[in-house]
Order: sequence, then structure tokens, then C-alpha cells
Amino acid sequence: MTRVGYAYDSNTNQLLYTESHHEKYSGGVLQRSEVIYKDPAEKIFASKIADFSNSLFMPEFALENIRTGHEEKTRFIDNKYEVFFSESKNKTREESQIIYEDNAISDAGFDNFIIEHWAQIIEGKKFKRDFLVPSMQDFLSFRIYQDAIVNREGQSLRLINIEPDSFFVRVIAGTLKLYYDSEKPALRIFEGVSNMRDSKGDNYNVLIKYVDVKSQILSVNE
Repeated sequence: MTRVGYAYDSNTNQLLYTESHHEKYSGGVLQRSEVIYKDPAEKIFASKIADFSNSLFMPEFALENIRTGHEEKTRFIDNKYEVFFSESKNKTREESQIIYEDNAISDAGFDNFIIEHWAQIIEGKKFKRDFLVPSMQDFLSFRIYQDAIVNREGQSLRLINIEPDSFFVRVIAGTLKLYYDSEKPALRIFEGVSNMRDSKGDNYNVLIKYVDVKSQILSVNE
């Protein structure tokens, strides 16, 4: 399946970039995702590959921004999760191996987590999970819960929040607002801190609108 996200600046509504997700499934479960990021002039400036074959919620992934030198990469080493991070071309690449808890989440694993626990979330259950923050090379405790059902962009959507459990961290980092189809766990809008960074190394604050452009589900063997 292929879907495209149009990322707009949260303050100016200016189009910052697009992200094309090329996803491969097996038995209806996401196995691999390849994302291509383009600027408004359609020039590719970043890419990401995420492999979910070892964990639905905590993929091994590699993100590279050739424009800024921003890089994030993870992989499993025995019972540890190895994390590489570089903020920009002028920064030293950092590397660490960290212990993780069962059901921890990293990168796009949040979407698989919400899909897996959809029935419980929409019934009002709140979850608390460790979420990887690559720049810190550590996991922080986050909570995941349904906030409300809202009308947005002409659609009835379920607003699901992902936010730091700590009040003080929440004040600094804010909340990720995820708008899903009201009837099924299909992400339509993302609002919050992006994994893309500007020329100064700061994360964009974005509103991303997703559009399905190809409904065919691909086999992992294709």
C-alpha cells in the first residue's frame, strides 16, 4: 500500500515537505516501510526504511537526511537496542546500546500499537509505554489514550494523544495528536513534532495530512 503525507508548518500552514510511504504487508500485518521525503520542489532530501519483522512496535529503522546530515538508526543487539544519532553534518555521531522493556515503542511502531489495541483505546483504556527518543538515546514513559471524536477536514475522526507521562517533559515536548478514521484505525492527520529537522537542527512542528494513493496490499515477497 502507498500513502502520501503532506506536511505543513503548524504556524504558517506552508507546505514543508511530502512523505511517500511504501508499505509491505504479510497476512495484513505491516512488515516493512520505505519512506521518501521530498521538498515542495519535488527534490528528494531524506529517506527512511523501517523493518518490523522482529517487532511490530519497535522496528529496526534507518533515517537519513542528506540535506542536513541528520541521521537516526536502530538495530537489535542480543537483548539490547542499539541507537545511532547525529543531529547534523557538524555534530558527532552518537551511539549507545540500551535495555528496553517488553511492548516498548519506537518510530512508526506507534501506529501498529494503536491498531493492535484499537478496541481497548476507543473504549477508553489508557496505556503507558516506553517510547524511544533517538536524540536522547533513551526511552521515556509516554501515555496513549483517546481524547475525543471530532469533525476535521470534513471527516469524523478519533483524536488519540501520545504524550510524555511526566508533566515537565510534556511542557517542553508537547503532545502528538493523531487523528484516525472514526470507524477503523487508519491514520488521517498527524499533528506535533516531526522527525524531520530544519537547517538549524530543530524539529519541525507540523500538521501532516495523509492520502491513500494505492489500495493494493503488497506481499513481502514481491
